[in-house]
Amino acid sequence: MSDRYRKEDEARGEARGFIKGRAKEIICFAKKINYTYEEIKARLKQRLNLYDEETEKLSKNVLE
Repeated sequence: MSDRYRKEDEARGEARGFIKGRAKEIICFAKKINYTYEEIKARLKQRLNLYDEETEKLSKNVLE
């Protein structure tokens, strides 16, 4: 694999890790203030600029 592709893969991995970390922070905070599951998904979608299916997947992974 060329160096260029390796760097692109690393960048994508870092971005996914960043988004997952931010999602966890948002979800933990939202749970503290008693947001519903739907409110949490809406907040994730708004704050992280995600699509519905991405928001659903992150919500389920972090909430489990």
